[in-house]
Amino acid sequence: MEEKELTQRLYDMFEAAMPALENITNGFLTQDQAMLQKGETQFVEILSSNLSFSEKIVTEGQKNDVDKKFLSLLVPLQKIAAAVRSLMAKQKTTLRRDVIFSAKAVMEVTELLTVMKTQFRETIDLILTKNLLMKEDIRSGMERILEMADKYTQVHQERLITGASTPKSSYLYLDIIGSIKKVAQELVSFSERI
Repeated sequence: MEEKELTQRLYDMFEAAMPALENITNGFLTQDQAMLQKGETQFVEILSSNLSFSEKIVTEGQKNDVDKKFLSLLVPLQKIAAAVRSLMAKQKTTLRRDVIFSAKAVMEVTELLTVMKTQFRETIDLILTKNLLMKEDIRSGMERILEMADKYTQVHQERLITGASTPKSSYLYLDIIGSIKKVAQELVSFSERI
């Protein structure tokens, strides 16, 4: 594989993820199971379409430097995918079990998802431009997500104490926030290897 092909493949993967992430976000915000499912289907298609390509490189005997670079990015890519899949599963569980989040909790999750999508866009920019300043933007996005998540967790604790939230919804809310934090951290890990 040549460097240009690697750049294009990574760009295509992340670019294809954007509509899926949009559907995941909107599906959660509007509590729309079909939209959330559409986002998951789109995301799984991205993973499936790249699996045979990855397996081909892994099984090839002779690997050039670009092949090795791709393989070094494979584990961080898989960790991003696993974190996004975990996030989707938790969101689907929320809808399937008819767990009701307060409007405030939904907006908090949506704000975190918005920052996460910005991190994805910045990763696309990094892939295309190789601009090292983008790595700092991706890291700043993660730090912002971690800071927001900590703040929202404290506010959520108050909702739980006052009875505005239930233990059932609390568990899923915290799980979703944890998944968003994990995606943000994995995007930083990936960007450090570009």
